Amino acid sequence: MFAAMFGLFVWKIVARYALGDASAWADDLVVILFLWVVFWGCAAVVPERQQIAFDLVLRRLPAGGQRVAVAVRTFFLGGLFLAALPGIVDYLGFLDRQRTPVLGWPLGLVYGCFGLFAAVTVVRAGVRLVRLAGPGWRGEV
Repeated sequence: MFAAMFGLFVWKIVARYALGDASAWADDLVVILFLWVVFWGCAAVVPERQQIAFDLVLRRLPAGGQRVAVAVRTFFLGGLFLAALPGIVDYLGFLDRQRTPVLGWPLGLVYGCFGLFAAVTVVRAGVRLVRLAGPGWRGEV
């Protein structure tokens, strides 16, 4: 997706200055690809240990305390996304009535990556909680 974004960016420059064509469709595609890279990458590609976290207090806790703190944080994060999931799906359905400015794609499809992000976040939180409850929990902290 990054390569496609870069290619579209280069095309946009060439089309504008060499061909005299605005190529507005490229703007729509770059924005859509950027949204999908951010949300899909965060949900499915970036491992939990690579996520940005504020862990100044967590590092000062003993191992058992870290386990509890990570479990509580994971439980609340997964719970919040689970509680928000019906509203997210409903809003994506509402967005299906609106279209992108140039390509005319339904915004529900464009922002569908956020629905996938929320669902995958809930699943990943559940899996992490199960791992934290198991014997190999130290690898999750």
